[in-house]
Amino acid sequence: MTSHPIALEAATLEDLGALVALESRCHTHPWSERGLRDAIVPVAGEGTILVLRAPWRPGEEARGIRAYCAFQVVAGEAHIHNLAVAPDARRQGLARRLLALTLEFVAGKARVVHLEVRAGNAPARALYRAMGFREVGERPGYYSAPTEDAVLLSRAEP
Repeated sequence: MTSHPIALEAATLEDLGALVALESRCHTHPWSERGLRDAIVPVAGEGTILVLRAPWRPGEEARGIRAYCAFQVVAGEAHIHNLAVAPDARRQGLARRLLALTLEFVAGKARVVHLEVRAGNAPARALYRAMGFREVGERPGYYSAPTEDAVLLSRAEP
């Protein structure tokens, strides 16, 4: 677990550049700037991007963002669209912490939480399993570069 101070905050449009940069460092097919902007200010449902932010100074490109989670709640269902941790901040418990905080945030607003993950992403699948998610299906060939199935996961909320 990380030992430095870190805060949970809702991303703002001022974070957009930092999120685009982090997204491109974490994924082979990163979300576009427009996609991230739309997640910060959703058109439908309730959602946002939550960030775990370390102390930072004005002018720092990364704005202290160590991890982020994009989600949306629509019609009583939460959908976690993206969860990313800065490569140099991995293996410090940030993904688990951010996922737990996101689940707390959607509690009472959603009956179920859905997400998908690459079939070959064993660390993420283990985290989701430990956090109460169950595999409910797959999408063959869903991901590219490399081509890989998506595993669909759900967790019922109390």
